[in-house]
Amino acid sequence: MQCLLDRRLTHIALLVMVFAFITVVGGNYLRPSSVTTSCCRSVSSKKVPFTITHYRIQKALKPCVAAVIFYTKEKGAICAHPKAYWVRKKIREINPTGLKNADV
Repeated sequence: MQCLLDRRLTHIALLVMVFAFITVVGGNYLRPSSVTTSCCRSVSSKKVPFTITHYRIQKALKPCVAAVIFYTKEKGAICAHPKAYWVRKKIREINPTGLKNADV
């Protein structure tokens, strides 16, 4: 009878040790953190009434959408629709070869 009791206590002690080990190791596990994206998730076709200093073309890669990001002195970055007429015209003004070198 004593042998059976010792065996149960050994099993319980072993389970407690395994649980403690998993808790300690699990606490050190690096969980994936949220990734923040700095991109356009929506665009506007409305003409930008601010002074544009430069632009960057953004390809569609979820959650980001295809866009032309215009950088302005007054408002910072503005997401514009790449197919809008005024956007293509503004790119040609800033860089005459811009449309040939980029997929807009």
